[in-house]
Amino acid sequence: MRKVVLIASCSYLLFAPGAVDRGAAIAADLDWRIDRSMKDEPVVVPRYPFSWTGFYLGGHLGYGWGDTSTRGQSGAPFDGDDGFTVHPSGWLGGFQGGYNWQIDNLVFGLEGDLGSIGADDSESSATAFTKAEYGTYGTLTGRLGFVDERWLFYLKGGFAFANIENTAGAIAGGVVDPTDLTKSDETHGGWTIGGGAEFAFQPNWSMKIEYLYMDFGEDTSGNADGDTFRHDNDIHTIKVGVNYRLQRIEPPLR
Repeated sequence: MRKVVLIASCSYLLFAPGAVDRGAAIAADLDWRIDRSMKDEPVVVPRYPFSWTGFYLGGHLGYGWGDTSTRGQSGAPFDGDDGFTVHPSGWLGGFQGGYNWQIDNLVFGLEGDLGSIGADDSESSATAFTKAEYGTYGTLTGRLGFVDERWLFYLKGGFAFANIENTAGAIAGGVVDPTDLTKSDETHGGWTIGGGAEFAFQPNWSMKIEYLYMDFGEDTSGNADGDTFRHDNDIHTIKVGVNYRLQRIEPPLR
């Protein structure tokens, strides 16, 4: 008898007039939001924190310009001229890679660059000339940055090297005197400092703009006459690049 009463009660609830409205009201009462005052508030989905931590690889293009002074150290290597300062400039391109550690809003990193600078310049007079030309270059630097969500603003500095060809000599009768000619084509080490900004436009992709100053110090060369020349080389670079992070997004350390 109890089963018959239970079945009849359920049938009434399902099929009686207004049953659908009552069902909707019951469903509303079972809303997962316990606080009824928040029923009409939008559902907020927590945003996964972005992190710069990890390995990355990329490429860059840019422009370089610098100063190279060549002076005589002994005797009169320029046969009356004190020396010259030339301003090599040209386009550059290459690759970079490194690793970042993010702790809260700070980023610590190591980065290496390798590329080529097509920068050169020359100057001459009636009695002498000089020329400077850059080739392969690279850097190995540390980075310290500050993060504003997907923006990274950073400073960097460390070791730099470049292949630099310095040529100088005397001109006699409109031609270069081979006994008064010096040519130094070597890879020079030095230091670099600079900074930049990087923006992550996708979870694994970012683009950057960066300035670097590289100083390769002074070196000497000689000619067949026994003259000694001093060459002082430095260069500035500005470049834009793209980086790709090699792993999934990880939350920053705290």
